[in-house]
Amino acid sequence: MDQWPHIKIQITFLPPTQGGRTNPPVLVSENGTYRPHIVLGDPMQRTPIIVGDEIREAYLGLVFVSGPTDVQFGELIEAEAALMYYPQPEHSSVVPGATFTIREGPKIVGFGLVKDVCLRNDG
Repeated sequence: MDQWPHIKIQITFLPPTQGGRTNPPVLVSENGTYRPHIVLGDPMQRTPIIVGDEIREAYLGLVFVSGPTDVQFGELIEAEAALMYYPQPEHSSVVPGATFTIREGPKIVGFGLVKDVCLRNDG
């Protein structure tokens, strides 16, 4: 995971009543790490942009490398994730201040803000 750029992010996961996950995610564990996608854009978006039967958004894969062990719905947390599949043209928009939604397939389960981008895992 060190070969991919890391991003420091602030995120909030949506509760099931707002369309989020049934259970909060485990970001990093002995059994694996959480690997959702982010879609850059309005953090208040709650449905994917679909034209016909195609999703018309750029999904960027993440793998979490650090974060709290106990995630609560609606709570702002800080975490670090690696940008999988780097470099793609859309990665140039992943900059400090960029906002995004967190996706599991077409389901929007959270939202967040990019705080910092590290081209190597050097903090």
